[in-house]
Amino acid sequence: MDLFYHPNLPLPQRNKLRQLLEDRFGFQRERSDAATADILRVTMGCASACLDPAFVSTSTEAFLLQRICDTLTVFDPRKKTHLPSLAQAWENNEDGSNWTFYLRKGVRFHHGRTLTTKDVLYTVQRLRDVNSPSRWQYEEIERVEIVSDFAISFYLLQPNRLFLHFFSSFYMSILPHDVAFSERNLIGTGPFRMAEFTDRVLVLEAYDDYFRERPFLDRVEFWFMPVHMEKDLYQLPDANPAKLDGHGDNGEIESVMDGCQFIVFNFRKEGVQRHRSFRKAMRLVFDRAAIIEELKGNRISPADSFFPENSKQTDVEKATLQEAKALLRESGYAAEELKLYYWNKKEFHDDARWIRNRGEAVGLRLSLHPVHLTDYYTTDADQEADMLVICESLEEDTEWGYLRLFQDEACFIRRLLDREQHAWLDRSIRSLAMLISPEQRARILDQIERRMRDEDWVLFGYHMNKITQYHPALHGVTLDSFGWIDFSKLWIKKEMLAQTGS
Repeated sequence: MDLFYHPNLPLPQRNKLRQLLEDRFGFQRERSDAATADILRVTMGCASACLDPAFVSTSTEAFLLQRICDTLTVFDPRKKTHLPSLAQAWENNEDGSNWTFYLRKGVRFHHGRTLTTKDVLYTVQRLRDVNSPSRWQYEEIERVEIVSDFAISFYLLQPNRLFLHFFSSFYMSILPHDVAFSERNLIGTGPFRMAEFTDRVLVLEAYDDYFRERPFLDRVEFWFMPVHMEKDLYQLPDANPAKLDGHGDNGEIESVMDGCQFIVFNFRKEGVQRHRSFRKAMRLVFDRAAIIEELKGNRISPADSFFPENSKQTDVEKATLQEAKALLRESGYAAEELKLYYWNKKEFHDDARWIRNRGEAVGLRLSLHPVHLTDYYTTDADQEADMLVICESLEEDTEWGYLRLFQDEACFIRRLLDREQHAWLDRSIRSLAMLISPEQRARILDQIERRMRDEDWVLFGYHMNKITQYHPALHGVTLDSFGWIDFSKLWIKKEMLAQTGS
């Protein structure tokens, strides 16, 4: 593996080495004197991930974290309700200002100790202590009472009907209080335990004492690769590539990602981007229908909302650039070069170049600046960017997903809006949290999104799909809210087991 990472390795040799490596990936069966292990090796075309629950910032990181750790509750997107997880039950008073959780007994962390309410308290306190961008969820906690080892009560400063949502979020992955936190030796209660975590690989092993069903797979290895690997993540050895082009007998799942690609303007920085006419001109430059038609790929439909279902209610037509020139003049734009930052992925690099080229047609000068995953919290985009191209994915719990977009200090919408906008958002969210009716809460979320759209705080771009192909011998295939296959539920048909040697 070290050779593959060598910066001076010629491309032909790199491609040959990649083919050799791919033969070692997918489903493997390995024997030892003690036992036979079912192993899945997958590649990830990204740098190493952050697995500190307090600072998870991408869907990939959230997905991996949720294989190692559990939360008190989980959200069921079909029933639109919360289900028990580490908490077997909960209750709240009439106005939602007092919440009590009752933990399952006998749940064990990966280091062997039984879960208690001290671990829940430690997890909440840690988010505050490390200054997590998610701490807004817990700032209204006035005090916490440990009733017993398996019952804990939270008393809030004011009613909050959304409090239950916070305890199903990946930020609230429960950690043990008696072990110093280490991201490289993360301990949770999940179906897999961390066996190894370096800049090159994350190795997870099935946890035999998991309080739910033990995974079929004994080990899963995620190899962080410096280049894109073309082979699908969930293949099996000796799979016929001809059957993996979307027309064979392979399994295939197409999912539309909840969320969208968009541009957000930097209202914290002085400049022409704060002028309404400039943002209107950018709305015409950033033509949603045209970028989908010209760049294609996984860009499937124009966005007029973060949520795909809401976007279906709006017809988006191609824009003309003639009006954009007039709006630029009206804004006072004087041909100065503006900084367009973008999330450092190929599709967003293509988007940024497309926007820059289209802007040149109306005299708009843009310089392009990638934001790398490793620089997510340290990038100078907050101070230097005039605008940012990015994508946000909403969780299955879309109500909490919206709150995270608007309140979480790690999200670029929050990072680039000014104090006045923050104050308005905070007032809106506080009023929403006190409402019992989901329909009433949805109306407030619609109002927030409508103002962002109508005043061009953000320019909605497009929704994306994800097509996941997998070998037909793989069963138990389900997708999480981010489009990832949940490998804790995968199992292999006996025909494939026979081929690999049972």
